[in-house]
Amino acid sequence: MPPFNIHPSLLAIMDQYYDVERDYKEPLTLQPFGQKTEGDDSKPMKILYVTFFQYPHTGGLSHYITSIKNGFEKGGHSVDVLAPNHMSSEQLEEWIPEASSEARKFMNRRYGRVNEKIVKNLSYLHVFGIFLKEKNLQQYDIIHAQDLFAIFILGHLNQTYQKPLLFTPHGFFTKSRLKFNKMQKGSIEEAYFTELEKVGIAASTEIVMISDSFRPNLMDFGAKDERMVTVHTGIDFNPLPHKNHENIILTCVSRLSPRKGHGFLLEALSRLREHLTNVEVWIVGDGVMKEKLIEQAKELQLNNVKFLGKRHDIPHILSMSDIYVLATVNDNFPLSVMEAMFSRQAVISTTCGGIPEMVQHEETGILCEPGNVEQLAHAIKRFLTNKEERKRFANNAESYARQHLTSQVMTRKIEKIYQTYL
Repeated sequence: MPPFNIHPSLLAIMDQYYDVERDYKEPLTLQPFGQKTEGDDSKPMKILYVTFFQYPHTGGLSHYITSIKNGFEKGGHSVDVLAPNHMSSEQLEEWIPEASSEARKFMNRRYGRVNEKIVKNLSYLHVFGIFLKEKNLQQYDIIHAQDLFAIFILGHLNQTYQKPLLFTPHGFFTKSRLKFNKMQKGSIEEAYFTELEKVGIAASTEIVMISDSFRPNLMDFGAKDERMVTVHTGIDFNPLPHKNHENIILTCVSRLSPRKGHGFLLEALSRLREHLTNVEVWIVGDGVMKEKLIEQAKELQLNNVKFLGKRHDIPHILSMSDIYVLATVNDNFPLSVMEAMFSRQAVISTTCGGIPEMVQHEETGILCEPGNVEQLAHAIKRFLTNKEERKRFANNAESYARQHLTSQVMTRKIEKIYQTYL
């Protein structure tokens, strides 16, 4: 493994936190590169997408990359994707443990203490950085990072290549962890990961946001308004024809995690007992909240709630369903709501993140405040008791999705942004 090193900006922030003096010779800020021009829409582009997470994988980020990759390849462009699981077995099995050991020794020697989350991150940044450097990034017209770690590494490498380097965040690592108590306020982790986000953002030529809701957080980290643009996520989703059935079916497709708000959905349903005689509730997905939610449904005597577990036939499930509910308390631009819209569902969700940019309240769905059980119960009751309203909202949702939320629309908008840098 090449000699282990820590990026100067991360070293500086740790030194500052632990009150260690040092004379910094290396520049701590990174330059963005790429000038906007009239653009060239005739030239086939060579595009690179980079993520610090596994690809391909399940989940929104992986879907997003696949969607734009397929879109650009259909348009005659050449597209590569690089992710840590593409590294060699030597890099994964030998270099990363070696780098971890070096990082641990370094922290112990310099600060007299070790933070294992930072050690793990430093070791992956180091080895993935080496892996990317070997890939001849000079060959690409456009490099597009898909998370804060990828943009941080690429920002450093791009000081040499000086390519247009774009960034699409799919969430906020530090703020999300602070919100859900996975990270302590005022901790070394908060200082370290906040610095990482700031450095990557400063190195971005342009930030392509999946929703406008990202803007305030990005500006908190130093992003400039004129270097941000919103392109809503689009998907390739082929819904199946809607199947008629006796009961009304209400569905929620989501990971069973605290932030997805399933507990609020169950509570809302328990207030509507007299309206549930001809209703089936299908909760699709798996996760840490599974046992707790099954127990809650039992306690509330919600016998019509079925937990279907993880499924691979979502189009089939949505073709049977009439109402879709995602009572999330923390989200960005959830894929499952888009799939429900394409499947002609009467959608109920919350005002979290970019959902109000996807679902127009009282037009293509009903939006409630996150955690507001009363509003949620009222919205569900409306759709259960009024078939005409249910159909109207479902048709509006499908029509909006087909017009605005396809991967074709998304790819076309992103292509126009890329072309201004050619």
